[in-house]
Amino acid sequence: MVYLSELKNNCVYDSGNLCLGKLIDLVFVDGTNYAEITHLIFQDEIKYKKKIPWSFVKEFKDEADGKGKQISICLNSKSQDITPFFMKDNETLVGDILDKQVIDINGVKVVRVNDVILGKVENKFYIVAVCVGATSFVRRLGLWRLSDAASSRMRESIIPWKSVERLDSEFHDLHLKIQKEKLKDLHPEDIADIMEDLSYSQRILLFNTLDERKAAKTLLKSDEDVQDSFLKSFKMSKIKDLLENIPSDQAADIISLMPTKKGEEILTAMDSKLAMKIRKVLNYYPESIGAIMKTEFITISEDFTVQKTITWLRQVKPQSDRMYHLYVVNKDNHLVGVLSVRALIIANPKTKITEVMSRKIIYLRTNSPKENASRLMARYDLLVLPVIDKDGVLRGIVKADDVIDEYLPKKLKRERFLPLRLRQIHNGISKKD
Repeated sequence: MVYLSELKNNCVYDSGNLCLGKLIDLVFVDGTNYAEITHLIFQDEIKYKKKIPWSFVKEFKDEADGKGKQISICLNSKSQDITPFFMKDNETLVGDILDKQVIDINGVKVVRVNDVILGKVENKFYIVAVCVGATSFVRRLGLWRLSDAASSRMRESIIPWKSVERLDSEFHDLHLKIQKEKLKDLHPEDIADIMEDLSYSQRILLFNTLDERKAAKTLLKSDEDVQDSFLKSFKMSKIKDLLENIPSDQAADIISLMPTKKGEEILTAMDSKLAMKIRKVLNYYPESIGAIMKTEFITISEDFTVQKTITWLRQVKPQSDRMYHLYVVNKDNHLVGVLSVRALIIANPKTKITEVMSRKIIYLRTNSPKENASRLMARYDLLVLPVIDKDGVLRGIVKADDVIDEYLPKKLKRERFLPLRLRQIHNGISKKD
């Protein structure tokens, strides 16, 4: 392993020990876990910048002279056998990473890069990590002794390349192809935390990497100033597309953040059926269950058998957060029973659903006060409750986290927490344990 700061501005020697010039940068191609170094760039004595393939590199040469650490690059060929290339405008350079803001995917925070760690992996040379923090900053300034003293007292802050998301727009499109999946795995609350540390343009860049559902949840979890900046700047068509691809309860929450006139314009432009669903949610009294219920849930017909239900679930592949219970309805969508996933799995495949479901249903009504949900959940130890209207038609569900959100102080909601996986690492716990 070697730091970029140890290589930069040091000699590039050919096989005859002739110094061709000073190393000024490296060209790389991004990858999933690492970024491969493809060329080195040096500046000769008449200040021309030249590029040669990394395949000409033989080894590194340590030339520490007491003033600092100097590592030179030794090539495997003589200068006359090497044909340098001139630089192109669209090269992706390791030096461009320095001083840039990046997202630490694992640490869920925005940091500034001070140095880059390079290393050999299976006979190729890669960017393997970036360095942040005081130690790397001091080392980059050339204060090696001070850097060594600091590193003996504090750990080097290193972020593996696979956990880095770049934020500058020139590089983002290239790196996004690899990093989008990493951001997708973050919780909306954590992405909202990251948003607070970014400029407006960087927020937009990050927001555009998210799918509609994750984007909507992140927007709802963000601070008011972040929400305002997004909703004021987004074109109506973008907001419309976002709302048409998320559950109607989330769409209603976003509409409620807007001025009444703008919200009405967007609803008018939307598909009429979707707009009608959103209006229904918006029309519920703010302190009622209907205002916080989720409108996406799993219902099955009372005519189904166990086997038919399982086959249907395999086809629709519902999201895991909707699999608490299955709600059995009749042809008029009246709630007639509740079925746990466990009861479904252990039942005989030929058994009718009505024979294994529970008819003892604990439910809420759309116009019930919000506090009724917390009381029923605490009394009967439940995580989710169905919500019906005055006619007994199933309209939604309320989950425990919806209820908790209503009663948590706003300050506590936006308090930053160390992600669970990091807490486990800091406490000496790993997945293997």
